[in-house]
Amino acid sequence: MKTDLYTRVSLPGYQHLARFIGLALLLFFLLTPFDSAAAQNDVEFDHFSTGFPLEGAHKRAVCTSCHLRGIFKGTPLACSACHSQASMMGGDKIPEDHIKAFPLCEECHTDQFWKPLVRMNHDMVIGSCFSCHDGVTATGKMPDHITSSNSCDDCHTTSTWQRATFDHADVTPGTCFTCHNGSTATGKTSNHIPSGTTCDDCHTTSAWFPATFDHASVTTGTCFSCHDGTIATGKTPNHIPSGSTCDDCHATNAWFPVAFDHASVTPGTCFTCHNGTNATGKRSNHIPSGTTCDDCHSTSAWFPATFDHASVTPGTCFTCHDGTIATGKTPNHIPSGSTCDDCHATNAWFPVAFDHASVTPGTCFTCHNGTNATGKRSNHIPSGTTCDDCHSTSAWFPATFDHASVTPGTCFTCHDGAKATGKTSNHIPSGTTCDDCHSTNAWTPATFDHSTVTGN
Repeated sequence: MKTDLYTRVSLPGYQHLARFIGLALLLFFLLTPFDSAAAQNDVEFDHFSTGFPLEGAHKRAVCTSCHLRGIFKGTPLACSACHSQASMMGGDKIPEDHIKAFPLCEECHTDQFWKPLVRMNHDMVIGSCFSCHDGVTATGKMPDHITSSNSCDDCHTTSTWQRATFDHADVTPGTCFTCHNGSTATGKTSNHIPSGTTCDDCHTTSAWFPATFDHASVTTGTCFSCHDGTIATGKTPNHIPSGSTCDDCHATNAWFPVAFDHASVTPGTCFTCHNGTNATGKRSNHIPSGTTCDDCHSTSAWFPATFDHASVTPGTCFTCHDGTIATGKTPNHIPSGSTCDDCHATNAWFPVAFDHASVTPGTCFTCHNGTNATGKRSNHIPSGTTCDDCHSTSAWFPATFDHASVTPGTCFTCHDGAKATGKTSNHIPSGTTCDDCHSTNAWTPATFDHSTVTGN
């Protein structure tokens, strides 16, 4: 039967001595620095039995760097307990610029050396990918990378950088065309509505169709590409005559009300509206003219008007040129009608293209008096001043002779047997007043007048 020290030494004095020796030995071990190398040489201590085998760099560690103040029990086993900045242990500290990660050093490091890493376990990292993959600390986005946010893991995985699962929701708004340009990825079709390159104005990243149409994104002036009456509602049959640039008057947010722009109306079609019914038309006292309002008026303002004589109805000059509204015929004007444009032009009052046909009949002598214009010659048949009895306005010769215009009693001036047939040789003896018996419309029959007979 075995007995311990206290059983074998039963005397009270020996009991106290044994306790003193035990305490002295304990203090010696606690206060004496423990060197692992010395322990291996002097004392063969199996550190594996503690659950923390000394391997790698830990073989060279001084015992007191982990066992502070000689306390063995309760020494932490986790790497971060010793290697953190806040730890009192003597081991290497985690650098302050270390990646934020969970305190499981062994997931990336070995107990032999801190560097190089044995592996990079991205699952241990705390924070976003861009914390490291900023192009400085680690590889970042390439220069030709799709425009996106810095949330790399929206598309990429930690197991491989390539074979990314693309997430449109991560793309910066308005940058669809960076890829959807017809080369990198499907772009606008050849029959696409004319528009800009901001695809997400109408399309969503979740589905290309259906699209929410946004008129504001359509290229200016291309409304008619759709609003042609086939693809989408076009101009109504009673629409004002105009071009196909719908947005001259209509807005993309509403078809009505219309901000009317006269400049977009087809030239010469003012009267389509300004007919006195749809819109204000010509006043009752308006100058006689056609329906091409923009000959004189502009689309920016109704007044002042730039008068264009060419638009006045032919023959209506006298409506204005009556001497009251506008300059009329002068007191010494050739007797004529009121159709001013028979002789005058609308672009200039002078020079005058004289038209005899517009002169008042019987007024030739007003000009053809030998002073204003050529008159009767000195040897002209005695006649009145009604030149157009014989002469025409188209030509002075030949003349159509009218005996009725000859001065009474002057027949013999021509009928003298030289210029024109005279009295026959067997004519009754008479004077030279032929029209005493003969008339100007026929030579025979004659109305005999005895008082004109001479002799017996």
